[in-house]
Amino acid sequence: MTISEIRARFLEFFKEHGHTVVSSSTLVPKDDPTLHFTNAGMNQFKAVFTGVENRDYKRATSVQKCMRVSGKHNDLEEVGKDARHHTFFEMLGNWSFGDYYKKESLAWGYDFLVKDMGLDASRLWYSVYKDDDEAYQIFHDQLHIPAERIVRLGDIEHGDEENFWSMGDVGPCGPCAEIHFDQGDHMACDHPDGCAVGVCDCDRWLELWNHVFMQYDRDKAGTLTPLPMQSVDTGLGLERLAAVLQKVDSNYKTDLFERLIARVARICGREPVGEDRISMQVIADHARAVAFTLADGATPSNSDSGYVIRRILRRALRHGYLLEVEEPFLFQICDEVVDAMGDAYPELSEQRDRILTICRQEEERFLRTLGAGIKIYGEIRSGMQAAGRTEVSGEEAFKLHDTFGFPVDLTAVMAEEDGFTVDTVGFKELMSKQRAQSGKERVFMAGIGAWQPLGDTDQTRSKFTGFDDMEADTAVIAVRAGGEDSDGTLTHLLLAESPFYPEGGGQIGDTGEMTLADGAILPVITTVKSEDGPALVVRGDLHTVRANLGSGSPVTVRVDAARRLPTMRHHTATHLVHAALRRVLGSHVEQAGSEVTPERLRFDFRHDKPMTRDEIARVEDLVNASVLDNQPVLRRENVPLAEAKAAGAMALFGEKYGDSVRMIEIPGGAAVAGAMDQSDGDTYSLELCGGTHCDATGDVGRFRITSEGSVAAGVRRIEAVAGEIATGLDRADRQQLDALGDVLRPDGGPYAEQAAALQAEIADLRKELQRNQQASAQEGLEDTLANPVTVGSVNLVCAEVPAADRGALLQLGDHVRDTLGTAGVVVLGATLDGKGMLLVTLTPDLVDAKTLHAGNLVKDLAAIVGGRGGGRPNTAQAGLPDADAVRKVLAAVPDAVAALVD
Repeated sequence: MTISEIRARFLEFFKEHGHTVVSSSTLVPKDDPTLHFTNAGMNQFKAVFTGVENRDYKRATSVQKCMRVSGKHNDLEEVGKDARHHTFFEMLGNWSFGDYYKKESLAWGYDFLVKDMGLDASRLWYSVYKDDDEAYQIFHDQLHIPAERIVRLGDIEHGDEENFWSMGDVGPCGPCAEIHFDQGDHMACDHPDGCAVGVCDCDRWLELWNHVFMQYDRDKAGTLTPLPMQSVDTGLGLERLAAVLQKVDSNYKTDLFERLIARVARICGREPVGEDRISMQVIADHARAVAFTLADGATPSNSDSGYVIRRILRRALRHGYLLEVEEPFLFQICDEVVDAMGDAYPELSEQRDRILTICRQEEERFLRTLGAGIKIYGEIRSGMQAAGRTEVSGEEAFKLHDTFGFPVDLTAVMAEEDGFTVDTVGFKELMSKQRAQSGKERVFMAGIGAWQPLGDTDQTRSKFTGFDDMEADTAVIAVRAGGEDSDGTLTHLLLAESPFYPEGGGQIGDTGEMTLADGAILPVITTVKSEDGPALVVRGDLHTVRANLGSGSPVTVRVDAARRLPTMRHHTATHLVHAALRRVLGSHVEQAGSEVTPERLRFDFRHDKPMTRDEIARVEDLVNASVLDNQPVLRRENVPLAEAKAAGAMALFGEKYGDSVRMIEIPGGAAVAGAMDQSDGDTYSLELCGGTHCDATGDVGRFRITSEGSVAAGVRRIEAVAGEIATGLDRADRQQLDALGDVLRPDGGPYAEQAAALQAEIADLRKELQRNQQASAQEGLEDTLANPVTVGSVNLVCAEVPAADRGALLQLGDHVRDTLGTAGVVVLGATLDGKGMLLVTLTPDLVDAKTLHAGNLVKDLAAIVGGRGGGRPNTAQAGLPDADAVRKVLAAVPDAVAALVD
């Protein structure tokens, strides 16, 4: 069976057993700060398992796109080296939310593998948690598995969590039952305790299917309490199952990977054997990862998930370099991925152009520096070998990363091939300093604790009331540790009713204040999402904050309206911008990200070239036309997702939505209709959105675009302001024009023309000044030229001269050299913008005779004061620290030349 057939049959099998087929969630989660990428099939069902979300089905099945390349689940370094590790992989899964349990799950697992897929039942082995007698009995008594092929593992009381799964230190957990496939004696290892399930981790015992039974709730003390709703979460690796069914000993020998590897082999003209085979496997794997992440809206960058994608792409290019492919090629393998997997994942076909364009642009960018970087690494290696070092320093690894774009793991791979290691600690310290200096250091939601109920209420979820109110009399129903930021410890509060909007969907979280029963005021510094509703963030440790709150006493909370109102203006303006961009640039424009704050809006969108001034003006005019129309901003709650899509609602690309959604509709008015081919009243903007908005477009106020530029290949960014901030910019511009008018002639024509004329006049005066300076410098050298210093067999002219710029110094040097004619050495020094510059030029006869080499001479001279330089045999230059360094070097020239010509 092919991989495509296995994938389809799995879904059909569980559909026949009453499961709802659920599409894979996006590979790039938007609202889970703990994940760069989706790494398991259950991620999209977290809220269902914890009881926060209800769905209209109790049984689900899916084929989930997964990535394991960062954090705890990181397989990147093993990819291509063995038979089973991947960056991107497909996870087959079935789930029960309080419906069936162990008996059905394990029986269906056996039936699918043995009866449906035709695996040899005698080669299947099973492992269960040591105390899970129920699972053991199902395997042994119901499915008639011999006892010797059922292994009990794990002991959580002694820290061994084998065959025991948990969502975290506290919360849902339970035993696992795993199904393994015996690949045969020929793949056995020589583990000292024997080659067996639960003893070794070799490829003989291939773990196929893990059945997790969420049976308990674990508290901080480690006590296990049975859950009221027992659930099932299973995961079956598609690539592993395909290898077994196709009777090959490696996932990379299955039909899909052989197709990709064959494409790589055709491109490089090599056979897939030996070390070349490993490189081809890495490329095939990485091409899948790149294609799927780009299809789901990610973009290569220097931070977060974008940096992981860039690392993967550049690792693939380095392996292409090992195959002697020195031009863009990975985009072709991504194209093959789309052809092979587009039927199962339509987003690949829909985003083919984006995938190939961004991939090729990234390749071209990196390949420009790859050769130079490898050369620099070669110099580092030679220096290490000469010095007897075995570790690439943190500074050297950072240079390769910062200058040539080499991810540190790529440097580590090259170093390992040469028997070296890399000082990753030193590298990370330098990276941290760079991030701190650039202001890009992010605070992740680490150290978040579990909610602790406050008072005697049974309420466990907060109700959001912030669409209509910015104030509430309510109560704190739970508290939890909120981690730390740069200013100290934080605590999260959960309210019965909360008008505070949590950060999400690009909109910043609300701030405000909480008034306690005793009149004390507790500032709310931001609001973040939690699975139980908006979590208010306050300063202070959990114990102190809880003591101040008392036992669930009433509180009054107020959102900071001075921040919320301009934030709402910018959020509504974001929708207007999106609609305007699609009308001005075309329907290919899609949102790629946004940030909405009280100070401004930032909107990232997919477009492959810079906007012209006219296009920017037209977008700005359309938004302001909608503002003038003062149309209502309509909120439509709980709209079925299918109905919203049918109505043409724009969804955030790569976002995963529930069965019902919130829709924001903005009609077009007379001003918009006049600016474009649209009838008054037609829908102007229709988007899925959970954020806060103005009641009408007129509330947005004046709108101005402040910048437009590139943030990544194929992604542009607009920044803009609205309301009072935009009006303030208008006022500042008016003041600048007034000030300009005080300087220019009122009757001298348009200000731009007057300024251009003044610039042209200044340029002419500068040229005249440079000509005069050049003539003066030449005149000042006439005496020196008439009496050059004889050093051995050459005539030397050595002097400090005035020069307007580098070009003027070169021109002066040419004049002196040509005047000398033969046997001439010219060394001139000048100070440009506070920095010294040294020029060495030789007459042609000295170059032809190889008497001297200008590049070598300038390098030796510059080294006297710690400068650096070099160049051709006839002319060379060097940079020096300052004017004093110039004079010191010039004083040493006669002796340096004498040492070379004597």
